[in-house]
Amino acid sequence: MPHSHFRLLILLFVVCLVSCASHREVPTNFPFTFKDNNPHQIAGAKVYGIEPLEDRSCLTKKVKRKLTYIEENKYYAIDPLTHSVPYLTPDAAKLLKDIGKNFQKKLRKHKIGEYKIIVTSVLRTKEDVRKLMKVNGNAVSNSAHCRATTFDITYRRYKYVNGKQADALQLKYLLGEVMQELRAKGRCFVRYETQQTCLHITVSP
Repeated sequence: MPHSHFRLLILLFVVCLVSCASHREVPTNFPFTFKDNNPHQIAGAKVYGIEPLEDRSCLTKKVKRKLTYIEENKYYAIDPLTHSVPYLTPDAAKLLKDIGKNFQKKLRKHKIGEYKIIVTSVLRTKEDVRKLMKVNGNAVSNSAHCRATTFDITYRRYKYVNGKQADALQLKYLLGEVMQELRAKGRCFVRYETQQTCLHITVSP
């Protein structure tokens, strides 16, 4: 074999090793522990959040000017909201966008197609909470959702856009990585909810 051909084979072998190391298989387990319970999240919500609203009629233009309207975009989708309205404080809205953006960066890193995270709950009024408590055993009257600093992201479902599809457990792992990194930077509180299959997230003060 000519020496030049041998060197080419060695080069291709090295490139293959580097590529495999850079794009390792995404795990399907979920080793992350998120235990920031309601007292932690309420403490954070009180710093930057609004005062709880009695009902949706209290969501006036004056209140809305302090908030950011949340709608589907390139980084996340939103479920039909039955017990909440699509508003967050500007800091919480930025956190949500960064979660979606960082999640998609990880998809590209692992050569996975494009997916969007799905938001399942946002701002709740006191009336929304009372109604929710009748059907959801996890709901509490003193909810961080009432201060527009808090949102839920499902870890079971993702909106597929295009490209190579992935296992939902792999997507859950990557979402967990994103939240672990943002939490370590002090940007959020996170609670892992098994009954509602979501991550309950509050922006940190």
